[in-house]
Amino acid sequence: MDVRIEAGAKTDWFVDPGTEAVTANAPSRLEPAPAGDFMLSALVEAELRETFDAGALVVWANDRTWAKLALERNPEGRPTIVSVVTRGVSDDCNSYALAGARAWLRIARIGAAYAFHASENGERWQLIRHFRLDADGVRIGFESQSPLGEGCAATFSHCELVQGTLADLRDGS
Repeated sequence: MDVRIEAGAKTDWFVDPGTEAVTANAPSRLEPAPAGDFMLSALVEAELRETFDAGALVVWANDRTWAKLALERNPEGRPTIVSVVTRGVSDDCNSYALAGARAWLRIARIGAAYAFHASENGERWQLIRHFRLDADGVRIGFESQSPLGEGCAATFSHCELVQGTLADLRDGS
C-alpha cells in the first residue's frame, strides 16, 4: 500500500514551547493503533522545497498529546531526520542530515513506551528517540506539512504494520 499526502501552505503540527500556540492543521491519514505492541514502518519520500517541509509517521491522541518522526528540510536546506514529542507543548529534535529526500522511518510501541527509528536501507535501523506518551486510544499513520512554504507532497511506500514486540530497541534490527 502506498499513501500520498499533499499538504497545503502554512500547515503543521506543533505546539510552540515558548508561546503555547497550537498549530494542528497538517493533513494526515490516521487509523486506530492496534492493541499491544506493534511496528509501523514506511519508506518516506517528500518534496522538500521550503524549510520544515516534511513527511512524517505519527502517533496521535489529541492536539496536545502526539509524536511524529519526520523526514524534514532543515534551515540549511538539507533533508534531516527530525522527531517531535508533544506533551502539552512540543519539543523538537534534529537527529542527522541525509544525502537525499528519502528515508525509512519506523514507530514501535513497546509496552507503555514508543521508539522511533530511521534507516537508509530499511534493514539496519538507528534509534532516534525512546519516549512515553500517556494516552489511551491513540491513532497512528502519516502526515505531510509545509509550515513556511506553499505546500509539500509526501509519499509513503512499502508501508508495513506488524503486531509484535521489537526484540531490542538499540541493536539496529
